[in-house]
Formats: sequence, C-alpha cells, structure tokens
Amino acid sequence: MISKKAIYFFSFCFLAFSSASYGQYFVGKSEAWCKQNRANAILKPTLSYNSEKECTREIYWGKEMTECEKIVKLLTKDTTYGWIRINENQWVSNFTNQLLVEIHEVKKGCRTQVLRTEWTKELYDLLLKNE
Repeated sequence: MISKKAIYFFSFCFLAFSSASYGQYFVGKSEAWCKQNRANAILKPTLSYNSEKECTREIYWGKEMTECEKIVKLLTKDTTYGWIRINENQWVSNFTNQLLVEIHEVKKGCRTQVLRTEWTKELYDLLLKNE
C-alpha cells in the first residue's frame, strides 16, 4: 500500500510539472523557483521580478497577432483561473487569482503578458459589468 507521504509527493510533482508546462504560473513565484521550472515550460516567457525577487510579469513574444492569440488560448486553457475575456485584447482571471492577460502589437510583432493586479472587489465587478 502506498503511504500518504508518497501520495502527497507524487501529487506535488504532478502539480509542479503541469503548472510549469503551460503558463501564468510564474507570476507570484520566487526567482529561484522560476529559474528551476522555466526549462520545463512549453512556452518560455521573459520574466520580470520585483525587488523581493518575486515574478511580477510573464512576457511572451510573437511574430504576428495570430501567434499571440494562440499563446492566449494556451494560457487561458486552465479553467481553475476562471478566465473571462473583457475586450479584444484583455482577459481577467477570477477575483481570487487577480491575473490579467493582455496582447499588444509591437514593432516586430506582438507581446502577450500576464501580470498580477491589485483590484478591489468593486473595481473587479465594474470590469465584468461591462462584459
């Protein structure tokens, strides 16, 4: 019979691997964790850190908007975040996770970014009211 410790260990490994496989999992994590898990990620973002060495932004680069739209589909595939499209270029997660995904055109293509927000419940509800 498998012990509880083994079950917890394998569950942790599965979650760590699956979270590193897609995206939007680097925001809020330590720089050390991001460096360790970035190599296993399907999408390899550029990461930004704050002074506490915590990831504050994931940036994915694309050559054209269709590529960035495919990236967004991968990022918003995880239903645990409750992604909602609020306009042509922005998606928000559920209030608990407070994540925002944006697509921007840039000179040499496009940029998809994931960042954590600090919305109040009132502001979050206002964003979704227009939806």
